[in-house]
Amino acid sequence: IRCFSQLSFLTGQLGQLICIDPFGVLRCEPSLKVLAHLDATSLCRVAQVGKRWKALADDGDDLWRGIREQYIGQNGSSVAGTAYS
Repeated sequence: IRCFSQLSFLTGQLGQLICIDPFGVLRCEPSLKVLAHLDATSLCRVAQVGKRWKALADDGDDLWRGIREQYIGQNGSSVAGTAYS
């Protein structure tokens, strides 16, 4: 019975930790570094989570620059030859 109460206590404590918004705790720069590792689809999903997450996902060219470079060549044209601006 004591083991059950300890497990119940731990579950409650861990449940509170899991509910912490990581981007609410981290400053802007570390949050952006985390988001910089995401692909375009994941970054769009992040923007749908909430206002803070959307603001981070939409922040600056740095996040999207890496994604553009993945899909668009350095000269501004895609693999298919379509130009983007």
